[in-house]
Amino acid sequence: MSDRKRGSTSALTDALEMYIKIVHELEQEQGAATVTDIAERLGVRAPSVTVALKRLADMGMVDYQKYRAVTLTRRGKRVARRLTKTHDVLMELFVLIGVEKDIAESDACEIEHMVQEETFDRIAAFVDFLRDTEDGRRLLERFLKTGSDNT
Repeated sequence: MSDRKRGSTSALTDALEMYIKIVHELEQEQGAATVTDIAERLGVRAPSVTVALKRLADMGMVDYQKYRAVTLTRRGKRVARRLTKTHDVLMELFVLIGVEKDIAESDACEIEHMVQEETFDRIAAFVDFLRDTEDGRRLLERFLKTGSDNT
């Protein structure tokens, strides 16, 4: 993982970021996450979850003790919020430009782990422009009319 990524932590891999996202989602839905819930959500075995949670605990991202619920630390919550924001902005851009929602979801999920801070900031500003300004809406409308001719 590049240190130039948005808010990156050098030892935080894409896979570990997915664990953070899943713990965050489960916390929002149920108040906390369990190894079983995480394993089911990710489609992996419980021992793999345990290994990942121990690594995340060592990095200060989760509070994890064997046979107890898992929660994100303040640091883990910051990473989860960054990933969620990145995903949401990318998803919005892709849908705005006419990408089917399921494809936009899949692509946003992949790209959120690799986009660099400068790139993300420019994408977010562009999405704001397209959505929030008359010029942006006109540009988007023109693109959608003529952009489909290029496919």
